[in-house]
Amino acid sequence: MKTDGNEHVINLTKFKVTPELAGFGVRDLTSWKDFQEIRGLLFYPDPPTQEQIDQRVERLANIALREAKKMGATQVLVSCPPWMLSPLCKELLYLNMQPMVTFTKSNNDKGVTVLSLVNAA
Repeated sequence: MKTDGNEHVINLTKFKVTPELAGFGVRDLTSWKDFQEIRGLLFYPDPPTQEQIDQRVERLANIALREAKKMGATQVLVSCPPWMLSPLCKELLYLNMQPMVTFTKSNNDKGVTVLSLVNAA
């Protein structure tokens, strides 16, 4: 699913947007501080408790919501540990934002290529 030229997708991952992702409308956060916080929220040195997951999901969703208001975006690129994906998607949907993931193709010559963005939930 390509977004139209006017639709932005919020980058709620711990990675900076590549030129390839930018072609799909993915945009980095406007705040470097928020980007650094997201990196911390997505890092788990030990297995998390449900309370930790819930708190981090809520914080990530709040960052996405604030960014959505700045960008006018409704789509959010997510990449997180598996145990966090379902609650994060549910929270974003609750806030009227569509969680997205990359649909990729692995290739021996080029590595991984993003073919499109697809709905995560």
